[in-house]
Amino acid sequence: MNDQKLKSQMTSGMIWKFAERFAAQGVSFVVSMVLARILMPEDYGAVAIINIFISIADVFLSSGLNTSLIQKRDADDLDFSTIFYLNLGLSLALYLVLFGTAPFIAQAYDMPILKSTIRVFALRIPVSAFQVIQVAYISKKMQFKKFFFATITGTILSAVVGIAMAIKGMGVWALIGQYLTNTVIDTMMLWATVKWIPKKMFSIKAAVPLIKYSWKVMMTDLLGTLCNNLGDFIIGAKYNSANLAYYTKGKQLPQLFRTNIYTTLISVLFPGIAAVNDNMITVKKITRKSVRIMAYIVFPISLGLMAAGDTIIEVLFTEKWLHMLPYVYVMCVETIISVPATIALQPIKAVGRSDLMLKSEIIKKIFFMISTVVAMNYGVFAIALTVPANTLLDLTINTIINKKIINYSIFEELSDCFTAFTLSLMMAAIVVFIGKIELNIYVKVVIQILTGVLSYAGVSYLTKNKEFIYILNVGIKHFKNV
Repeated sequence: MNDQKLKSQMTSGMIWKFAERFAAQGVSFVVSMVLARILMPEDYGAVAIINIFISIADVFLSSGLNTSLIQKRDADDLDFSTIFYLNLGLSLALYLVLFGTAPFIAQAYDMPILKSTIRVFALRIPVSAFQVIQVAYISKKMQFKKFFFATITGTILSAVVGIAMAIKGMGVWALIGQYLTNTVIDTMMLWATVKWIPKKMFSIKAAVPLIKYSWKVMMTDLLGTLCNNLGDFIIGAKYNSANLAYYTKGKQLPQLFRTNIYTTLISVLFPGIAAVNDNMITVKKITRKSVRIMAYIVFPISLGLMAAGDTIIEVLFTEKWLHMLPYVYVMCVETIISVPATIALQPIKAVGRSDLMLKSEIIKKIFFMISTVVAMNYGVFAIALTVPANTLLDLTINTIINKKIINYSIFEELSDCFTAFTLSLMMAAIVVFIGKIELNIYVKVVIQILTGVLSYAGVSYLTKNKEFIYILNVGIKHFKNV
């Protein structure tokens, strides 16, 4: 694939993926505002506990084997079909494990409702197994437009289900109903739009090299998931579901924006790098461009959220959720650090160095587990602080490896982030100043957001910021073509 064609595919894919995530999360965000007013923090805490175990199970389906298909440049129907059947069998085994352990989890947390809710919620695992290959197929072919319609349909219909159940007073079941409905509809839509169906073929010979690559990626992601959920696990067990709700909701607000942007870019970046993984110069160019674009988008959102966090939380979720504010601040800092850290991981993965990924992840996660266990004795906020600390370590190690693979140094990474950080800091200072003015809270949040967006875009325009011009031109060109 030539550079121009790859660039065109990546640009188009990025736009469609961003549109999909933006629209879906826009609807989800509105729904979360409605549900936060109806449901109690304890309901969210219960779902957060369930998600710990569901997230761990999801790793086995969505990480290793799926990634191996994208990374393999000549993957054929035999490879896809083989992985499909392996995933399906694995998903059923995972569901049975969760079904059987649900009573023990409920007893451990002293929450009887977890027994039934885990058994129902875990049904999304075998359902998800039916869409994993469709997702891999779309990613490999960079046909991200297909995601848009599947995701939007699932998000809207599941939102209706969730709100209806909440209004009827069904509590935690409203959240579970929403998530399950979304998974089912997503799967059905992907099968309708992706014209691939599993063939009656299975090959151990085809599976072996895919598994050899994927198990290291899977273990890497598993370690990451275990560590990411360790704080939730400890807070839920040592403190209470309300504390866990504030902590997870505090993470959720900055991650609402971060996840969508990261998902968009990395969904396109990984297959794009994988397609040219024999040309390290091109890999480095793509990586640096991705860091600058992501920093330009993520930094102002994170610093803006820190600047207007109290106002935004009160307006969106009511005063009962203000206890989540300290965790919002911490997670915004972590989000900023994660930009170069996350991008730096993709070349390592795409060039097939899953061995280095696994070794580095073991080091990172040992540090994280030790720091989290120590922090648990000093309160929930101390546990929260271990998250940005771990991400800083991620950045350091990923950068060291990338320096060897594509000659991308820490100084180049910081340089690629500097302009976006400076512009974002100036914008945040303006937003903080406005926050000091005595105004109606709803008027204040509107003025803060508008002033933040306009000042950031205005300075970017006046300074002829390259990322601003690139994003603007790409958007105009794409939508003209559409």
